[in-house]
Amino acid sequence: MNDKISSKANSNIKYAKKLLNSAAFRKKEKSFLLEGVRLCDDALKSGVKFKTVFFTEKCREKFPEIINSLIDKSENSFETNEDIIKLISDTDTPQGVVCICAADTSHKTNLKYSDKLVMLENIQNPSNLGSILRTCDALGIEDVIISGDSCDIYNPKVLRGAMGATFRLNIKICEDFKAFIPECIKIGYKVYATVPSYDAKTLGESSLLSGKCAVVFGNEGNGVTPDIINLCTGKLTIPMTENAESLNVSVAAGIVIWELTK
Repeated sequence: MNDKISSKANSNIKYAKKLLNSAAFRKKEKSFLLEGVRLCDDALKSGVKFKTVFFTEKCREKFPEIINSLIDKSENSFETNEDIIKLISDTDTPQGVVCICAADTSHKTNLKYSDKLVMLENIQNPSNLGSILRTCDALGIEDVIISGDSCDIYNPKVLRGAMGATFRLNIKICEDFKAFIPECIKIGYKVYATVPSYDAKTLGESSLLSGKCAVVFGNEGNGVTPDIINLCTGKLTIPMTENAESLNVSVAAGIVIWELTK
């Protein structure tokens, strides 16, 4: 028997809404909100810990196997209505299931140090970050290092854009890129900063990305910072037509990661 919530003033709903809207609160509580049948199912298969599941009767009737599994794996479960689900949803047309999950703190420090690393400095747009994580997962990158001043990996838009990649990748939140890059070089990585510059090595050059390589992608507006560029072993650029100044960071990352993993 599941408890039912019919009031928008319910304390569980208020708590979930705060997790939805506040990165600082998510960090403090070590929890995040996840919505949608596909994402919740991906998280379930990836071993994410579920604390609470909110669902509508309609959603349970449509996806009984997944919703029942979520109920079985959650510490608490609440049946509610579509109006209340909308309060804790980040989408225009919610599917009728929202979960509170425990943030995995261990996977932010434990990397496999595979041959290819992707490093992200001060990425601010959640959709960009989600897309890059999804691309890494799709093309076989296992380790992603994200600077501490980037947007929250548990931002709802990041989670949707990543399509479950957040739970499958080894992600390290790095507060000090300036210290981390020399450590990578010390253990044998070539580290390239991606820049829109004619004095950089051109993507596609023979053996450029062979062996142990890390590639750094920078902020949407400012790119990789000069301090980080100076620490890298080289600069890397994507050849473009004369009229093009730069590419969206998630597009650029997709092109470079494809070459990195060939």
